[in-house]
Amino acid sequence: MDEDFIEKSFADLDDFYPGSKRKRKPVVVKSPEVVPDSSWDSKPYKKTLPNGRDLEMFTIGALAAAVGRPVITIRAWLKEGYLPASPYRLPTKKNINGEDHAGRRLYSRAMVETLVEIFSRNGLMDTKRIEWSMHRQLPHEIAEAWNQIRAEETK
Repeated sequence: MDEDFIEKSFADLDDFYPGSKRKRKPVVVKSPEVVPDSSWDSKPYKKTLPNGRDLEMFTIGALAAAVGRPVITIRAWLKEGYLPASPYRLPTKKNINGEDHAGRRLYSRAMVETLVEIFSRNGLMDTKRIEWSMHRQLPHEIAEAWNQIRAEETK
């Protein structure tokens, strides 16, 4: 009987803030959203090159998803020179204040697939962190492969 009394006495404490007559907000448990197609190549941009050739292009987010890294890591790698700069970009836009903002970086399907292949070959797809000092040849290998791809795409 004492247990029932104690439970009834404290039952309403979950409804109110301690020492207050104000009710608590109900707790809403959100279920995780299911993304139907979360692969890196689900949202390509179609871009026509000056030679008239159409290419599927992908953003830095798709590149990051393909190699299993956050976008901020890819941006840091670009800044440090571990990855070459994107050869393609969307047009520059002006914001409300009239300041220019560079367009999104774009990478062709071949570039993304080559990067994934190079990372896989060097055993870097499943590592949490890449120690670039131990892979000094990697930035040169990536740049060379991307330059060759770009040359083939712009022929």
